[in-house]
Amino acid sequence: MVRTKTEKTLDGIYKFLSESYRGNWVYRWQNTPYLKDALKKRKAESVVGHVWGTMEFWFHLRRVCPSLNSLVNPIEVYEILLNHDLGETYAGDLPLYIRVTQKKDNAHNERKSFLKIIRNTPKYRKELLANFDEFEKEIGKINKLEVAVAKWIDNLQGNHCVLTFGTNLPKYSDAINKILQIRFIVYTNRLLEILEKNKATKAIREVKQVAKHHANIIKKAGINFDTSGLKC
Repeated sequence: MVRTKTEKTLDGIYKFLSESYRGNWVYRWQNTPYLKDALKKRKAESVVGHVWGTMEFWFHLRRVCPSLNSLVNPIEVYEILLNHDLGETYAGDLPLYIRVTQKKDNAHNERKSFLKIIRNTPKYRKELLANFDEFEKEIGKINKLEVAVAKWIDNLQGNHCVLTFGTNLPKYSDAINKILQIRFIVYTNRLLEILEKNKATKAIREVKQVAKHHANIIKKAGINFDTSGLKC
C-alpha cells in the first residue's frame, strides 16, 4: 500500500512529539541552591512546563498590553515561545547561577540538540531552525520585534517561577542581582530601544509599566536588586 505525503508527514510529527515528551522530566536550573528544595520535591519547572508558562504569560500579557500586541504578529510570538527551548530537551540547560558564580559556558550545544529533535519534522523545519537561530542571537543584534518580545517574556516567566518556588532568595541576592542585570535589565532595555525606533509611545509605556511591576515583586521578595540601569 502506497503511503501518502500526509501520512509520512504525520509519522514524522509523531516521532518528533515522542522525543519532545522527554522535556516533561528534564528540570531546569539544576544545581541552583535556592531551588534545591523545589527540585527535591519535584516541584521545580520542567522544560515543557517553562514553555507552557511563557505561552500562557503571553496570552495574558498581549491583553494587558494592547498597543504592544498590535505591533507584532501575536501568533509568531506564540510559535517562537513554543519551540525556543527544544534544544534543552535532552540535557537541560546550564543555570545562569552556575554561569555567573563559576563563569562556565553552556554545558552542551543546544543547536545540535535542536537539529536532532526536529530531524523528523517536514520541510518547515527550516522555519523552526531560523526562529531558533534568531532567538539565540546576542540580544544587541536582535532587531525583530517578535523575537525581542519572546525573549523578554522568556525571562519574565523564568524570574517569576524562581520567585514562586525558590527558597532563601535574599541569601543569594548578589548572584540573583547579577543574573537580573544581564537578562532582565538588558532584555527590557533592548525591547524599549526597538520600540523607540518605531516611535511606539503607547507600547513603550506598557512595557515600562510591566517592567516596573516586575522589578517591584523581585524587591518585595527580599532581593537586593539594583535597577539603576533599567530605562524605565
